[in-house]
Amino acid sequence: MKRAQEPKHKSPASRKRGGHGMKYLAALLALALLVFVGLRLKGWQDQRQEARTLVLVNPWNYVDETGFRPRLTGLGEGLRMDRSCAAALKSMLADCRAAGHQPQVLAAYRSHAEQERLYRAQVQKLIDGGLDEDTAAELAAETVARPGTCEHELGLAVDLADNGALPWLQENAWRYGFILRYPEGGEEQTGVAYHPGHFRYTGPDSAGQIYSLGITLEEYSALFYNEAADIVFDEAD
Repeated sequence: MKRAQEPKHKSPASRKRGGHGMKYLAALLALALLVFVGLRLKGWQDQRQEARTLVLVNPWNYVDETGFRPRLTGLGEGLRMDRSCAAALKSMLADCRAAGHQPQVLAAYRSHAEQERLYRAQVQKLIDGGLDEDTAAELAAETVARPGTCEHELGLAVDLADNGALPWLQENAWRYGFILRYPEGGEEQTGVAYHPGHFRYTGPDSAGQIYSLGITLEEYSALFYNEAADIVFDEAD
């Protein structure tokens, strides 16, 4: 009668190779988990950042009521902007120049005190021209925003000189996260007259949507964040 074969035992070297394999697999799984968590965190961070840059300021929404605090960085030549959009602005201007244009930054961040000084100077100019103070104050706000209602105080807005660059900027600014803030025909929604050189950073996703829909920031905010906006689309032929 044959004796049953005793089970073969793996050699120490074989057991060692198996142990290394399990360690490698565990390391790969841990690395994959870290990458996944990192991507999720970046996505959440991007969403949070874009929500921050959608802060709405206009004649009836005051800067100090938003709780927004600019995190400023230098642009050169004494100009500053919020860190969220400084690099995007530089990239946009560089590409605009590469396309053969000569954009020039006229204004970026302004402190409340600076805006107060500009507004008061405009009021005084109108008073010197013969207007009473109340009328002058109202008319001045059409060209210089009242202190506390100006996007420049956020550090997210920039005024650019034409020099032939504005058509390119109006068509391409959304690619860099900027929108034409006060478009022609949008005066009723924005409360501000058409300003062809005033661009506002909102973030790339929202800027693309605002541009493609052809709406204002007020309408976009109402459509996605507040009550429904009244947007009328052209009927298809």
